[in-house]
Amino acid sequence: MKKHMNNVVFGWPAAGGELRIALIGATGRIGARVVELVHARSREWAALGLKPCIVFAANSRAALADPDGLRPSSLAAELRAGTGWPDFADLGVDVVIDCTASADVAERYPEWLARGIHVVTPNKIASSADYTFQTEILAAQARSGARLRDSTTVGAQLPLLATLAELRRAGDRIERFEAVLSGTLSYVLGSVQAGTSLSQSISEAVSHGYAEPDPACDLSGIDAARKLVILLRAAGVDIELGDIERTPLLDVAEGSWLEAASAVDETWRARAALAQTRHEKWIYRASFEDGRARIAPERVALDHPLARLAPCENAIVLHSELYCAAPLTIAGPGAGIALTAVGVFADLLAIAETHARPAHAALRTGSEAGVALSIR
Repeated sequence: MKKHMNNVVFGWPAAGGELRIALIGATGRIGARVVELVHARSREWAALGLKPCIVFAANSRAALADPDGLRPSSLAAELRAGTGWPDFADLGVDVVIDCTASADVAERYPEWLARGIHVVTPNKIASSADYTFQTEILAAQARSGARLRDSTTVGAQLPLLATLAELRRAGDRIERFEAVLSGTLSYVLGSVQAGTSLSQSISEAVSHGYAEPDPACDLSGIDAARKLVILLRAAGVDIELGDIERTPLLDVAEGSWLEAASAVDETWRARAALAQTRHEKWIYRASFEDGRARIAPERVALDHPLARLAPCENAIVLHSELYCAAPLTIAGPGAGIALTAVGVFADLLAIAETHARPAHAALRTGSEAGVALSIR
């Protein structure tokens, strides 16, 4: 029986080999795919000795809670039929998966982390928020031991954040880098360069799942700016979102992108043609050098590493104290529902491993005690 509560009260650590999950954004394109992965990847769960149990699921309209676990096959239909946001209490949630782009949901992270609940998310808002909020997150993690896993906020499944964090721990110092961080704008500009109109390119990016249904956040550069902040912080650079110099690809309010893009289709057709005659290519470049961080649509020579990217690819070309003779380059697909969902699932498994270790340690201790008894 479904139980609908009035107050959100997250519970205690997992017990009995179960990982109890709250999934917010459950019917979105990424969230729905995560639900499939959680229930389909039995081999990974068996290796950890854990059973995943989604006890709470929500979208922007409704929520469902069941202490025995929700059925993935009927989850979307039940949420579509639901109304309001009935919450849950005393369900012993271990991890919240936030597959939204909601600031309201991101604001809850410090509360959840302080209660010992891990957070897994591709939502960039918390990780690019001001330092006051970052301090709250760090303090909550320090008190409880819970962790925020956000590797998919930049580059989907690409190991960008992990690589920069490892270089920082090793004592390397980033001198400069340039990057393409928006898979959406990479696809759009690549298509424009190939002869497709700007408006049609954006429409295709939306239909392929590379962009949100309303891509204003991508087109304005805000999404890429947030990624640049997250990337720089991973490298140890103190920076705020307001420090990024941002030139939009298309400065447009939510809900009005198609009309605005159509109005500049011919302008971008001419820009692409001019770039072609000059053996150049348009990219949406992020850069950092001499303490200056910026993002803007720019032309680069066709032999430039960032010009060789396929549509939808991300890349970073990094120069540091260790990588001074030649830069470190990481490149690959950096957008898409499937890639992001797999990255979220990988972060979930990393959290699950921390719950599996105590059980495995207890099993080893018991086995060792049994061996000791038999020797006696």
